[in-house]
Parts: sequence; C-alpha cells; structure tokens
Amino acid sequence: MYVNAGSLNKKIEIIKFEGTKDKDSFSIKEEVLILKTWAQVTNISGTELIKSNSDFAQIKTRFLIRTPKKTIEKDMFIKFRGNFYNITYSMSIFFIFKTRPAGL
Repeated sequence: MYVNAGSLNKKIEIIKFEGTKDKDSFSIKEEVLILKTWAQVTNISGTELIKSNSDFAQIKTRFLIRTPKKTIEKDMFIKFRGNFYNITYSMSIFFIFKTRPAGL
C-alpha cells in the first residue's frame, strides 16, 4: 500500500478517559492525551435511521496514521475537529522489501 506523506494532513488526538475524584470526592472522567499526530481521514460509509422516534446516524471513518511507538487500544478514542470517534479496530501495515545481491 503506497501512502503519500502529503495526504496525512489532518491533526488528530488519541485520548483515553480516566476516572478520578474531584475535591468533593465526586467521580469525574478526565481526558488523558495518549498521542497527537497527523492522519489521513476518509469517510467509508454512513447510515441514518430512526430509532424510537429519534434520528440516529452512524458514520464509519478511517484514520490512517504512521505506526506509533505507543500502543493504541480499543478503549481509547480519536478526537478530530471536536468530535469523538470510537476505535473499532486498529491494524498495522508492515512492508517487506526483498533485496537481491548486486549483479544478479
């Protein structure tokens, strides 16, 4: 798969929510930044339907990034333009280059 580095032109953040307690001992969820990187964002598909008399939309979006040094897990979220996206799967793409001796 060929990836043009110029297509990684959208800034995204990988975040995780951690439960903490405030000064009054109430539990709150805080955003913890895991990774800030550039990505190629592509909308794959979208559906819109009505459930219980309310509109419901679901959009599948692909975020293509360079392989990070940190591990990305399914309980993390992607923050892009103020919206949060669930991570349904992550896949690493490795390239194998075969070389041959010179002169052959």
